[in-house]
Amino acid sequence: MNQAVIFYDSECLMCSTFVRFVLKHDTLQYFQFASLSSNFAKDLNLPSETVVVFVSRKIITHQHAVRFIIQELPKFKWMLFLFWITPNFIQRGVYKIVAKNRNRVFGSTQCTLAKAHKNRFIS
Repeated sequence: MNQAVIFYDSECLMCSTFVRFVLKHDTLQYFQFASLSSNFAKDLNLPSETVVVFVSRKIITHQHAVRFIIQELPKFKWMLFLFWITPNFIQRGVYKIVAKNRNRVFGSTQCTLAKAHKNRFIS
């Protein structure tokens, strides 16, 4: 499998916006997507409150998953510098704050991206 799968919360507006961002900037179509509530996610027994990347039979979560995604987007590799200069405990803290408050700050919605990009979504 030469692609990675991004698992996201399909009811989170921030998560859906992030998926749109990746779809727009993933010019090599490296990523596929699946909701954390999908059967595929349930079969893998994934955590339900974080972004998850599944690549080469490895599961990457939290800020590490965000860093991996940015690393694979050609126009945004320069942002890895921010991860390099920021200590891991600060990255983890910022990630936890954002993850904990994402629905309250950004709201929630039912993601309909799968209909427009059927070939990139796994159910």
